[in-house]
Formats: sequence, structure tokens, C-alpha cells
Amino acid sequence: MNTEKEAPNSTRLQEYLRIWGASIGRVLQEVAGAPYTCQYLSPQETKALVASLGEDGIGAQFEVTQHLSGPQGFLLSKTDAVRLAQLLLAEPEDGSSVLSDDHQDALSELFRQFAGAAASDLKGLAGGEVSFKWLGLNRFSAQPTVQAGLRWTSPKLAPITALMEIGSGLAAALNPVAAPTPASFELPTPTQPAAATTPARDPKLELLMDVELDVTLRFGERQMALRDILDLSAGSVVELNQFVQDPVELLVGNKVIARGEVVVVEGNYGLRVMQIVSPMERIESLRP
Repeated sequence: MNTEKEAPNSTRLQEYLRIWGASIGRVLQEVAGAPYTCQYLSPQETKALVASLGEDGIGAQFEVTQHLSGPQGFLLSKTDAVRLAQLLLAEPEDGSSVLSDDHQDALSELFRQFAGAAASDLKGLAGGEVSFKWLGLNRFSAQPTVQAGLRWTSPKLAPITALMEIGSGLAAALNPVAAPTPASFELPTPTQPAAATTPARDPKLELLMDVELDVTLRFGERQMALRDILDLSAGSVVELNQFVQDPVELLVGNKVIARGEVVVVEGNYGLRVMQIVSPMERIESLRP
């Protein structure tokens, strides 16, 4: 997840971008009938995307209202804009086609669907209702504060890449700057020692802290008859017991210690941890 001018150190800002990426992927899956996975571009890839779009990129702009406020938009190439419209219109994929009036109407409708899905998922983050007022297929009138490159990939279709742009007002709400502590203010000395945040470790366990362990990501599983396994060949598809939007499991010693979503970091797969068991439970999972 990348931002050009705003440091991505705000968990609210990161979560906002994540929710938008996942919401768009879910709508694309419903429209195309094929799973889509959202990946966040590296800072270098995002910078290259900004340069490649130049003045020819197709913009889509919203005004965020209610519990969050400020401008937000997207910028994508004409090729990807046409392909998105063709997905909604069930036309054969051909990014070289002219962006017709019908395509523009379809693209506008699709972005409204994206916003509707995101608004529903953003209630918890924003602390209430969030609305997106559609402003049309326009580019940002001012320089955005945050720019994040996103790519949605599907095994059956060509990837879709877009630049998500956030204005200064919305960026400030998602990534507030903490007020400086007055010089005269001193924290009171606690009368009792603070509770330990991690459980005390067994001294014997300290001897093993540098031991390397195999960590596995599990996307799902499936029980199959031996004859079905023997029938597998190149090109076979094995359906798992997990939906695309379900979290991926992180296992150590065949025991789940965390769950999260798959991301791509500089060309490598990674896991953004969204849920993790306590340190004591992690230690217990390593016991035979």
C-alpha cells in the first residue's frame, strides 16, 4: 500500500485503502463471474503508473460526506477504463476499443457500485454512515495528498490497474497529526508497575528463541478420493473450501496462529496480518 505525499503510518488510512481495494474486487467478481485479488503497488510501481497515465488517464471523482469528508478519486488508463465498461456490458474484452458514450455510462455505473460496496464496509472505520457523491468521470482539480496504486488480478482476465487519489481534507481525517505535548506537562509516576503485555517466558524456552520454524500460508483445503487425485493433470482445477474474500491462515506446526489477507510486496507474496492469537497461545501451539 503506497502513498506518495502522506506517510502510510496511519492504520486508519491503511484500512481505508484496504477496504476500497477489497470492495472493488468483490464487485468485479460479481460482475465478471471470476475471482479478483487486490494487490498494492510498490512506491516505484506507483510512481511509474502516475507517469504513464499523464494527461490521458480517465478520472472518476467522488465527494465523501457524513462521518468522513473530502474529495477522492481514481485515475486509470483508457484501456482499463474500456475493459471495465465491457465487463459490465458483457462485451468481449478489447481494450483498444473507443471509449463510447455507452462505455462511459457503464463505467460511471460501475464506480457507483464500487462506492456503494465500500460505503457499507467503511461504517466501522468511520464510526457511522459514509456516503460518496458521484461527481463524474473527472480528474482531480487539485493535487491529491495521497496516491496509492492498486491492481486487481483474475486468473481468467487481464489485470485492472488504477491510481486511487485522496484529497487533503480526507487524508487529514484518516491520518490526523497528533497535537504536541506541552513542555510543562509531565506524566504522573505510576504507583504500581504496569502489567506486562506479554507473558513471562519459560527460561528453557529462551534457549530456543533463535530456532527457525517453517511457516505456511493456507488458502483452503479439500478432501479428495485417491482416484480423483490420480486423475489430476496439468490444467486441472481443484476447488477449495474457502471463498476468495475469506482470510488466509498462517500456520506453524500445522496450527493456526494468525489470519490475514494476501498482498504483494515488491514482487513477492506476503500476508497482512488482521487477526493473531496471543503470545501464550502461540507458544502453546509449538508444544508437541
